[in-house]
Amino acid sequence: MKYSLLVFHLFLTLSFSIKSSAQNGESDFKQVCAACHTIGKGRLVGPDLVGVTERRSEDWLLKFIKSSQSLVKSGDKTADSLFKAFNSVIMPDQAMDDAKIKDILAYITNQSGGSSTTTAVATENTETTTEVVPVEPGRWEVGQDLFVGKVRFDNGGPACNSCHNVSINGYISGGALAKDLTQSVSRLTGDGAKAFFAGTSLPMPQMQKSYAGRALTDQEVNDILAFLTYADEQAKTNPSDSIVGTRMLVGGILGVVALLALFTFIWIRRKKQTVNYSIFERQIHSN
Repeated sequence: MKYSLLVFHLFLTLSFSIKSSAQNGESDFKQVCAACHTIGKGRLVGPDLVGVTERRSEDWLLKFIKSSQSLVKSGDKTADSLFKAFNSVIMPDQAMDDAKIKDILAYITNQSGGSSTTTAVATENTETTTEVVPVEPGRWEVGQDLFVGKVRFDNGGPACNSCHNVSINGYISGGALAKDLTQSVSRLTGDGAKAFFAGTSLPMPQMQKSYAGRALTDQEVNDILAFLTYADEQAKTNPSDSIVGTRMLVGGILGVVALLALFTFIWIRRKKQTVNYSIFERQIHSN
């Protein structure tokens, strides 16, 4: 009888511990992971994570989540194949301790609920589609103005081109601090690109800081995505990979020509003799 009570007590304790871990992991998953991953709802920027704790060992998952690129560079074939299958989009390193990561994994396990992992495995191994998905009711013209800062975001977030660039004809290029977004819709798919900057669970640490408490509205997300979709289509129909470089080269040449012309003008108008010589000449002629 005592043995049965002890087993029952241990079972309740273990069940409570797992449930508690899953609850703790839920908020972290939504804050850190949900921008790029779903659990059973298909791929976004990264793979669907349903059943991932069954397919991968805990030790491997801990290493991959902390630094996926370290695992890729170490020669791990699974990490390398995932990296290539998802358009070589780098998963940001996560500065979380093992306990937090295990809570997230417990949440993923809890949400997976024993579902078949066939769909998720197939998703991981499926090549990324480059089909551009039209976005409605987004307006690309409004999205462009939001991107460059001509129109402020409702919640005061910084303009996208302070860090990102889009290279299309007739468009002023942006910053070079982060990834070029010209063909981001092809790289990430429409849903992936939308999830990348929608909501509050932004994937990049710098984005999290920049947009903390200043998340984009749903309408702004749709407008930005419409602009990126337009830029993607333009890049395919009118390749412009070298537009920025060409403009910089032409601008540099014109700048050099202008400087040479200015220096030549100054040189021609320079004084050919000293002021003292002119005074001396006047004195000679006056005598």
